[in-house]
Amino acid sequence: MSRVLVSAAAVASVMISASAVGGKVNMPKEGGFEFLFCASDQAKTMTAGDKVFVSHYQGIANILTNPPGRAFDRSSAVCYGIYTKLDGKEQGSGVCEVVDMDGDKWWMQYQSSPAGGGGTYISPHGTGKYEGMTMRGEYRLEFWPTSKDAALQLCNPNKGTYKLK
Repeated sequence: MSRVLVSAAAVASVMISASAVGGKVNMPKEGGFEFLFCASDQAKTMTAGDKVFVSHYQGIANILTNPPGRAFDRSSAVCYGIYTKLDGKEQGSGVCEVVDMDGDKWWMQYQSSPAGGGGTYISPHGTGKYEGMTMRGEYRLEFWPTSKDAALQLCNPNKGTYKLK
């Protein structure tokens, strides 16, 4: 009897995993979103003391929603950006290519706010379900402790609105 229960549990686990990985992403045509954007980036930096620097970076990220299954959940991203501090003013910008479980992609073009601590973004490009998508989002920077091999690690809260074509 216990072998049957273990086998049934294993089959159920495989079926659930297969549907989560192989299933289509079903999103409403429009709405609000909230997610965590968790990234680990590598950077090359040029500095002239503590008041002046420029850094260009590339990284990878995962997008997670709570509860799971909301818009953009379980997507991954590759990002390229630049971050500067000149005359005491910090600013950053970049682009991420985000891919979902179906293989559809959208680009996130972000710009830090003049006050620092976060910024805003739009989506200028998409494929599949994201082709023609309009989006307005904002993020808040929340840095995490950094390992010796990463330039920075973070998990930024994001929120905004989107509309699929």
